Amino acid sequence: MKYVKLTVNMTLDEIGKSKLRDKKANFTRALLLDSAIELLQEYAISDLSFKQISENAGVSERTMFRYFESRAQFLDELTVKMYALLQVPTIPDDSQQLFVYLEALYRQFEQNPKLVEMLLASDFLSRILQTTAHNRFLEIKALLIRDYPHCPEDLITMTAANLRYIMSATSWRYYRANFGFDPATSIKSASILVQQSLSLLDHI
Repeated sequence: MKYVKLTVNMTLDEIGKSKLRDKKANFTRALLLDSAIELLQEYAISDLSFKQISENAGVSERTMFRYFESRAQFLDELTVKMYALLQVPTIPDDSQQLFVYLEALYRQFEQNPKLVEMLLASDFLSRILQTTAHNRFLEIKALLIRDYPHCPEDLITMTAANLRYIMSATSWRYYRANFGFDPATSIKSASILVQQSLSLLDHI
């Protein structure tokens, strides 16, 4: 009986230590990612090294390699964290609400221009295009399939691709930087393209 009790106590102790190690690991990972985001206010991601990031975080470079085995892994996690900070709204359940979604999305970009600029760097953008941006395309496509069941799938796919592109930081920057449009005009310009895309489906 005593032996069983001792075993249980040791197990609980091991669980406690494991949780503490996990908390420390998560804290250190977050510290290193935050350090990189801070440095990106001044430097391009291509110019940052593990040494700079770890020194800025106040940990050793060896520690950083313990949590991130490669630069690619670090960039993967950094992209996820930065994208989460952007707080992109979710795709609506009704295709007619895509106008509302577009406005909310562009407003979010307006509130975080520096973060958007950082995410548009090739190292981050390539990762976003393969993950979150692709998932948004699939969500828009599923929405159109549901709302326009009479339309051929190839047309739905092309329309979803067009809408996904309109609803992106790249398009927002296109209006704001290339043409110098104010936020309201940028939203209106993009909304025209959304309307044209949905009207095409309406008339099939």
